[in-house]
Amino acid sequence: MQRCVAFCAYCGLRFLTHPRCAGRVDLRCPFGCREHHRRQRSNQRSAAYYQTACGKRLKKRLNAGRTSDVQVAEGEAATAVHEKPTPAGEQQADQERSELSSNVELRLEDVVLGQATLRTSSMLPYVRMLVSLLEGIHLRRHELVELLLQSLRQHSIAYRTRTDYVLRFLHRYPP
Repeated sequence: MQRCVAFCAYCGLRFLTHPRCAGRVDLRCPFGCREHHRRQRSNQRSAAYYQTACGKRLKKRLNAGRTSDVQVAEGEAATAVHEKPTPAGEQQADQERSELSSNVELRLEDVVLGQATLRTSSMLPYVRMLVSLLEGIHLRRHELVELLLQSLRQHSIAYRTRTDYVLRFLHRYPP
């Protein structure tokens, strides 16, 4: 698996790649660089296409169609404003809202990174495996927990205490 470790051509991060891509130096990481590069190339291709004569004709036709669509949509919106909703439609909308609110679940253990939750995390063996593959370092469980707690520790920017932050979060997103 050590040969599957690749460096991002854009940001330089190390990540695991498929064995078929081992040894390539033009790969980008899956943490955003790959999508950014894809969007950038797509924009370049479309800009180059719309510079051609065929592309200019197509773009002119698309823009003309867009203005007529906007006029039709504005006319539909104006007629919809004057119509009153039916009671059956209101009941259906209320039912959909209540279904959506009942499906939302807040997991507070994901919000606060505590030492107890970190020690019992089911992701810890996976993180140990990744560290050993990417860095070539074999860490014990307690060593990894100490490193994670040290690297993930954040100092508060504001003047509030931890309790105030938790209460503010709970008021914003009640259970």
